[in-house]
Amino acid sequence: MSKLVYVPPPVYALLIVGLCRGLTIWLPVPVDVSAPWLGAFLALLALILMIWAWWGFARRGTTPVPTGSPSALVATGPYRWTRNPMYLGVILALAAVPFFTGSLWDWLAPPVFWYIVNTLFIPYEEAKLGELFGDDYQAFCARVRRWL
Repeated sequence: MSKLVYVPPPVYALLIVGLCRGLTIWLPVPVDVSAPWLGAFLALLALILMIWAWWGFARRGTTPVPTGSPSALVATGPYRWTRNPMYLGVILALAAVPFFTGSLWDWLAPPVFWYIVNTLFIPYEEAKLGELFGDDYQAFCARVRRWL
């Protein structure tokens, strides 16, 4: 029996962007939504959100890596509003791309990435955190929504 190879979520995001860019070259479907200022705003918002979330892990001295061994439950910063601010940040960054490219295919990236993390990664992470942090994690889940 072969062992599955773990592919981190950011790699999925890059692969999805590459696929969308390839589709744009192979079968261009331009849309008139060129708004670089909006793309820059979304990209900046994504960066701030991901750094803020990462900082919460650093302050608690625990790992943000889903396959790692977390030593503390982070429930401050952006984790007061969403249980997945880093994934949300990646989705915002992916949503910024079409405002720079003007390609319809690039609009597929955010929902495809959302689907992948929502079905492949988050259930595993939530089960692991539930086992590690028990009632504290259950209270956190009752208080904070998965996305927004």
